[in-house]
Amino acid sequence: MTVLSVDRKMEIIDYYNKNPEQILNMLVDMQFESTDGYIDQQTARFVAEELKITETRIYEMITFYSILKEIPQARYVIKICNSAPCQFSGGNFIRNALKEILGTEENETTDDGLFMYHGMPCFSACAQDPMIKIKDRVFANLSIPKLQTLIIDLKAGKYPDLYSGGN
Repeated sequence: MTVLSVDRKMEIIDYYNKNPEQILNMLVDMQFESTDGYIDQQTARFVAEELKITETRIYEMITFYSILKEIPQARYVIKICNSAPCQFSGGNFIRNALKEILGTEENETTDDGLFMYHGMPCFSACAQDPMIKIKDRVFANLSIPKLQTLIIDLKAGKYPDLYSGGN
């Protein structure tokens, strides 16, 4: 895991003027800078102390907002649209293909720690289905060969900007 230095954590907190109303933004920024894509206990405690709030409040945020994670995530978190239109036009195809290609069930991390996949609400890209989303990037109009090539490319590090950070 890339553990953020105390100085970097302070930079993020200071960027938001130590405003407790900006906790979510602070935690998201810190999580995105972690290669394991989660808020570790040390970071939660540090933020709580700096903002003079309870650590319980930090964990309330982490467990309430699905963007925040309290356990390490895979390097690449693949999102599949689970809205009704996409389920009819390719969502299940993608889910089944990923299960086959990665050898894991939904919401499970592969043994090498590189991949996990799960459904999430509409991406507003129905015309591009079947598709997946990694971080903010949509990979559209997928076929099994395109999906296999994408997985190979991700394993080879072709998309370093898509490393996890719980999205």
